Amino acid sequence: MEGRGPPRMKPSITTVLVTGFGLLILVGMMLVQGISMWTAQRNTLALLGDRTHLAISSFVREVRGHLQPVEDANSYIAGMIESGALDPAADARFAQALLTTAAAAPQILGMGFVHADGRVARILRGRGVSEEAHVGDLPVLAAALAAARDRPRRPFWSGVVWEELVGSTLLAVRTPVWEGDRYLGVLLSAVTVGDLSRFIAERGAGSLGGNLFVLYGEDHVLAHRNMAGGSYRRDDDVPLPRLDEVGDRVLARFHSPDFRELLIDLAEGVSGHVVTIDGEEYGFIHTRIDGLAPVPLTAGIYVGPEDGLGVEWNRLVAAGIAGVVVILVSVAIAVFLGRRVSAPVKALAAAAGSVAALEFGRVAPLKPSRVRELDEAARAFNRMIAGLRWFETYVPRQLVRRLVARDEAVVSEEKRVTVMFTDIAGFSTLSERMPPTEVAQLLNAHFSILVGCVEAEGGTVDKYIGDSLMAFWEEDGANTADRALRAAAAIRASVAAENARRRAAGAEAVAMRIGIHTGPAIVGNIGAEGRVNYTLIGDTVNVAARLEQLCKEASGGGECAILLSGETATLASGRTDLTFRGRYPVRGRDAAIEAYELEG
Repeated sequence: MEGRGPPRMKPSITTVLVTGFGLLILVGMMLVQGISMWTAQRNTLALLGDRTHLAISSFVREVRGHLQPVEDANSYIAGMIESGALDPAADARFAQALLTTAAAAPQILGMGFVHADGRVARILRGRGVSEEAHVGDLPVLAAALAAARDRPRRPFWSGVVWEELVGSTLLAVRTPVWEGDRYLGVLLSAVTVGDLSRFIAERGAGSLGGNLFVLYGEDHVLAHRNMAGGSYRRDDDVPLPRLDEVGDRVLARFHSPDFRELLIDLAEGVSGHVVTIDGEEYGFIHTRIDGLAPVPLTAGIYVGPEDGLGVEWNRLVAAGIAGVVVILVSVAIAVFLGRRVSAPVKALAAAAGSVAALEFGRVAPLKPSRVRELDEAARAFNRMIAGLRWFETYVPRQLVRRLVARDEAVVSEEKRVTVMFTDIAGFSTLSERMPPTEVAQLLNAHFSILVGCVEAEGGTVDKYIGDSLMAFWEEDGANTADRALRAAAAIRASVAAENARRRAAGAEAVAMRIGIHTGPAIVGNIGAEGRVNYTLIGDTVNVAARLEQLCKEASGGGECAILLSGETATLASGRTDLTFRGRYPVRGRDAAIEAYELEG
C-alpha cells in the first residue's frame, strides 16, 4: 500500500549523475598519488630482494663452511701420504693420524684408505679403528677405488651411499693418492646426511625466518630438519627421501605447476616462486650449489605468512592498502550511487522478463526509490502487475504464450485438433450432500489436477462448464492424439491418488468420465467485438462430448473411465491398452462412431 502524506523530495537522475562524475574526477586526482606510492613500493620490493639474497647467500656459505673441513681434512692426509710423511701401510700410526684429523672436524663420521691392492683401513667416530677389510667384500669401495684412478689428483665429492654399518646415508669426499706414477689408492672422508640436517635445523634462517632445505638433484632431499634424527625413508635408486617423503607438506609442493613468480627483485642466480596451500601462500627462494656432489645441489628457504619475508610482505601490502584507501573509498561511493540508480532499473527489467513469460506470480512488487523518476516508474509498474494478475486468472497462460509466439493476427481457421471433455460422474447427487463451500473447494482442487495434467502435455484448457472441463490440442509437429492420451492417463493416476487421500480423510471418492476425439474444427477468435474467446467449434467438439457421455454405458466403469474415438485410436502410436467397445450413433451425424476404452 502506498504511504499517505506528501511525498518527500527525491533527487533526479541528473543530480545523481553529476555527483557520480564529480567523484570520478576525485578518483583521477587520487591516481596521481597512487603513482607516487607505486614508486615507493618498487623501492621497498628491491630492498626486500636484497634481504632475501643475503639470507640465501649466507645459507650457502654455511653449508659450504660445514662441508669444507671434511674436504680439508681429506686433502691434508692425502698430502702427508704423497710427501712420505705418513705411510698408510703403518697401520697403528696411520690409524692414529686419521683419528686425530677427524677429531678436529666433528662433522666427519669417519675416514678410510683403500689401497690399490684392495685392502681397506678405516676409522669411525666413536668406534675407533675398524677391522681391516678388503674391497672384495665392499663393492662400493671397489667402485670408489676404480673411479678415483681416473680423476685429477685433488679432492672431489662423490655421490651419496648407504652405509649399513652406521645405518645412514653418507656424503663422501675422495682424493686419489699417487706416489709419482704409482697409484697408491684413494682416501675417503664422510659426513652423514643426518649430521648435515641437524646442522641446518639448529642454524635456522636468521632474521628472515622460514625453513631450510638442501635438494640432491631435482627430486631428492639431502638435508632437512625432519631428517636430523637419522631415520627417514630412502628411495631404491638414491638412498635419500623424495620431496614428498620427509613429512613436509610445503616442500612437497616445491615443483607444483600451480605457482606464481615472486614480486620482489632477486639477485642473479637466485630464483623464487610462490605456491598456495590450503589458502595460504608460501614463498620459495633457492639457488644452485656446485662442486659438493656429482649432481647439482639446491639450497633453499621457504617462508610462510608468519615468517620474516611474510611479515615484510604484509607490511608492504598494508602500506599499499593505506595508500589507495582514499581511492577505494571514492570508487565505493561512486559504485554505491551507481547501484542505487541501476538496481531499480535491473529489478524493473527482471520483472518485465517475468511478465513477458506470463509468470505474474513470480513478480515481486518493485520497491520505492529515492530517485523521483525511478520511484514513479516503480509505482506505475506495480499498478500494471496488479491488473495483469486479474487478467491471468481468466485467460489460459498456455494459450496466451502460443498466441504471442505466433507474432501475427489471430484469424479463425480450420485445423485438425484433438478435443477432450471431462465430467464428474454423479456430481449433482454428490453436491447435494455437501455445503456450497465444500463443493467449491472440491471443484477447485479437481480442476487444479486436470489443468496440471493437460498443460504438462501442451494442451489448452478452453473452458469450465459446471463440473466439466473442455481442453484441446492443436497440431504443432507433435502427435496430438498421443499427448491427449498421456494427459488422460495422468489424470486417471492423479484422481486415484486424490481419492485415496479423500477416503483416508473420511470423504467420498470422485468418479470421472473422459471423452477424446480427433478431427477438424474451426479454431480462432469467436465472439462479439470487445469480448471474444479463443476457442473451437464444430462436429469434433460434439463427438468428444458425446464420447464422454457414452462412458456411462460403453466403458468398464471405475474411478476414471476414458473413451476415445476410432480416429484418435488410429493416430495413437503403438498403444496396446485400447479395447474396442462398439459403434454408437451420434445425434446430427449419419455415421456412427467407433468407441475405444483406454484401459488403466
